[in-house]
Amino acid sequence: MFIRQDGPQLEVLAPAKINLFLEVLGKRDDGFHELDMLMAPVALYDTLTLTPTQTPGITLKSRWARGLEHQPELPVVEDNLVYRTLLLFHQELQEVRGDSLGIAVDLVKRIPAAAGLGGASSDAAAALIGANRLSGNPLSFDSCCRLASQIGSDVPFFLYQSPARCQGRGEVVTPIAAGQSLPLVLIKPAAGLSTPAVFSRVADFGFDSPQPMNSMLAAFCSGDVSGVGRSLHNRLVQSALAELPELESLIQKLGGYDVPGFQMTGSGSTFFLVCRHRNQAKHIASRLRQTKLGAVIDTYTLGQSFGCAA
Repeated sequence: MFIRQDGPQLEVLAPAKINLFLEVLGKRDDGFHELDMLMAPVALYDTLTLTPTQTPGITLKSRWARGLEHQPELPVVEDNLVYRTLLLFHQELQEVRGDSLGIAVDLVKRIPAAAGLGGASSDAAAALIGANRLSGNPLSFDSCCRLASQIGSDVPFFLYQSPARCQGRGEVVTPIAAGQSLPLVLIKPAAGLSTPAVFSRVADFGFDSPQPMNSMLAAFCSGDVSGVGRSLHNRLVQSALAELPELESLIQKLGGYDVPGFQMTGSGSTFFLVCRHRNQAKHIASRLRQTKLGAVIDTYTLGQSFGCAA
C-alpha cells in the first residue's frame, strides 16, 4: 500500500492480490472454512483519496477508472466495504478518544470485481489505514488488525503490506520474505464468480487429502520461479468450474503457453500466469488480448514492506 499526503488530503494506492497457494483444510464450526494460503500483493491498484471534513460524517463516492466504465455496477454506498470499514473505525474512535469521524472518500476502481483479486478487501484496508493516519493514529497496528478481521477474512492480509501465509479463515497472517518479484499476466473473464457460491461447492469435491505448502514456500522464499510454477495450487478450481464451466476453455488456452505455471486466484474467476521475465509477460499479454477471452493485465508481485506503515 502506497500512501502520499498532500496537505490534509491523503492518497492511498490499494493493491490487488493473488493466491499462489490455496488449500481448504475443512469446514469450521462457525461456518467458515479452515484455509492455508500463500498470498502476494500485485502491482494493480485502486486509488482512495481521503479528505478530513469539519463536520462529522462519512461521504463516499466510487467509480471505475476511465476506460473501465463497462465493468459491473459498484455497490451502493451503504454496502461498500470502504463505508462499512469507516463506520467501524468511527465507533472505535468514539470508544478510544470520544471523537467523531469526519471524512470524505473518493474511490477510483481498477481492480476487477468478483475476480479473486481482493479489490474490496484491499480498499477496506486502505480506508482503515488512511482514516487512522488522518486521525493521528489512535489505533495500534494490533487494533487495526482486530478491526480488519471483523470486516473480512482477507482484509488483515493487506495491512501487512507484504506477501504472507494466511491461515484460519485468512485472518491469521505471517509475513513471508519473497526471493524475487514474479512477472505475471492476469486474465479476468467477463463473467465473475461469487465467493460464497464457490465455497459452497467445496465439499462436493472433497478436501480429505490436503496438499502441503512446503515446496511452494521453499521456492517462493528462494526466488525459484520454476519451482513456484510447479507448486501453484488452488483447491477451489473444481468448485469454480462447477459454477462457471466456460472457464475450462480458458484453462486449455493457458496450458498452451510455455511458462513456469498458471493458476486461478482466490475463488476466481481470474487466472494468472507466472512468467520467466517481464518481457515474456508483456509478449504473452499481447497475444492473450487478441483471444478476447477476458481483460488481460501484465504486472508483477510486490515484495515485503513495499509500502508505508500504518
